[in-house]
Amino acid sequence: MSSRVYEVNIVPHEVPMKLMFLFCLILFSLGMTPFCEGGMFRNLGHSAHPWQFNGREFVPGAGDGGMVVLVRDGYLPVVRTGADSAPLTPLPTGTGAIAGICYVQVTGGKLASQSGTVPEGGCRVEVIGASGVAWHATAEQNGFFSLPLPAGTYEVHGAGSPIKLTVTEGRTALVALRTGKRMVD
Repeated sequence: MSSRVYEVNIVPHEVPMKLMFLFCLILFSLGMTPFCEGGMFRNLGHSAHPWQFNGREFVPGAGDGGMVVLVRDGYLPVVRTGADSAPLTPLPTGTGAIAGICYVQVTGGKLASQSGTVPEGGCRVEVIGASGVAWHATAEQNGFFSLPLPAGTYEVHGAGSPIKLTVTEGRTALVALRTGKRMVD
């Protein structure tokens, strides 16, 4: 089983407001106004960054407009779809967060090649700190989970092999947990 971990370091001035304006202008021209008019980037300023799971790892960007994890330093990560606009919640002092997805890899096919991933909703994720204290999260139906944690070193356990990662105060670490592989006919 393979998994990848990314620490996301957000610099507030990294995405200038002019670039955000240009992005929204393009979306307006495509008739996707709810996306900018209080949608995905509402109340987030220009320092919230979308990360999308591409079937193997998290990559920056909103991709096809599907589910993304919005990450902003000092705030809990949020999973969003389309124009969903749930507010961000500040992280408690001294904590960072992890956010991730549990998924099953799909491969094979006699008549037509099939490959991709299927989210593993309900997957139980256990995070064990260096002191032995454990935190738990359950992946939502879409396979995504998030958890605030005190800064430190952890092992993340899903259905696959454990992953070691470091949580830094005010930052989010992204992790993709492959929980299995399904062969299709």
